[in-house]
Amino acid sequence: MMPEDEKLENMLADPWLAKPHTRWPLSILFVLIALFALKPVIIDRLISRAEAYSSNSMFNNTERECEKVLFLDNANTRAWNLLGGAYKSQGDMRNAVNTYLNAINANPANKVANFRVAMIFVLENDYHRAIPHFELIRILGPESPAAIACDSFSYYRASLEMLSLCYEKTGKPDKIQDILKDLASTYPCSRKDDDMLQIQNAK
Repeated sequence: MMPEDEKLENMLADPWLAKPHTRWPLSILFVLIALFALKPVIIDRLISRAEAYSSNSMFNNTERECEKVLFLDNANTRAWNLLGGAYKSQGDMRNAVNTYLNAINANPANKVANFRVAMIFVLENDYHRAIPHFELIRILGPESPAAIACDSFSYYRASLEMLSLCYEKTGKPDKIQDILKDLASTYPCSRKDDDMLQIQNAK
């Protein structure tokens, strides 16, 4: 058998054996560092799964994956938008509105959330609540030149068009003129469409 003095000397020579209570904290620290490094990869995986579920109308699964993402990153725009869309697709407008408003609180520049919640308000004829969200998108400005082509969807352009409707419904014709000027200056083709419509109506 090994003498007791020799055992003690061997233990003191190995800090892991001498201080076994330090193993767990260090192990936990290494795991946390690994999780932090892998966090973006994990989130991308979860988002991809949520999008796949959403495209197949598996909205309960979409909600579950989005909630996982938001647990890891509460400001994740894509997760908030997907979650709001899942609620809306199931006809749960109350949760959809609350989700989009949470998304906007996390990131006020979230054009998708602002537009979608405003559209819900429009469908409910609540134009006064819709206007601030459309106006925020207007303040954020148009997308890149490639994105604002006449044949592509633009949250900015759609918001201007919806603002025109909202101001008409709320009795603010002076606001409509400002909107039309913005549309004509940013989207020349929209001015051509308006001119053609006026010509057809005059015939």
